[in-house]
Amino acid sequence: MTDDGTRPGADEVFTFPPRPGWIFWPAGLNPAGWGDIAAEVPGGENDDAVIAAVRAVDERAAGAGDAWGAGIWFDPANDHRPTASLLVRTFRARGDVTKAFRRAVKGARRVPRIPGVVVDGYTSDSVETGSGPLLVQVVDTSDATTGQVLHTWRLSLFPLSRDEVVEIECDTPYSHLVDHVEDEISELVNGSTYARLEVS
Repeated sequence: MTDDGTRPGADEVFTFPPRPGWIFWPAGLNPAGWGDIAAEVPGGENDDAVIAAVRAVDERAAGAGDAWGAGIWFDPANDHRPTASLLVRTFRARGDVTKAFRRAVKGARRVPRIPGVVVDGYTSDSVETGSGPLLVQVVDTSDATTGQVLHTWRLSLFPLSRDEVVEIECDTPYSHLVDHVEDEISELVNGSTYARLEVS
C-alpha cells in the first residue's frame, strides 16, 4: 500500500481515500522503512513512540502472513498519537458472491474464540454497499493476563466487480474513542474503490 492506501504492483488495486492522519504502507518494511513512515507524522521522525507504533503494526502485518497492507491513524485530534491500526487482506477466487456472503454471515453468528484474550462483547451485521455486500464484525476483548482492552472491527467486503474478498481489520485501545474510530472506518470503506495505479 502506498501513502494513499493503494497496493503497488497491480493494474487496479483496492484503494482507500485520503483521510487526515491516516498513513498506509505495504506490509513488511525494514527499520529504515519504519523511519520513513514515522517521518510522515508531524515530528514523528524523532518520536520513539511513533516509530515503535509503526514497527509494531508492520511486524504484526508481516507476521500474520496474509496481510499485504498496514496503516495507522495518527489522529490530529488525539495529539497525533497512534489512535487506530489497520490491516488489509485479500482472498482470491471467492466464487459466487451471494453464496460466499451467506456462508460468511452464517459463520459470523458464533462468538469467536481468540487465544490469550477474553471476549467481552461481540456483534455482527450485514450491510449492502455500492461495491458489494459487507460483513461487519465488532469484537471487544481484554487480555487474559494484563486486562488491556482492545476494540476490533473486522469488515469483509465482497466486491461485485472482483472475484475476491477484501478483509479490513481495524482496532483501537481507546474505549472513549470507539465512536470516533468507527466513523473513520466508515469513511474509509465508503470511499474505497478499485483504481488503476501507475507503477514506474
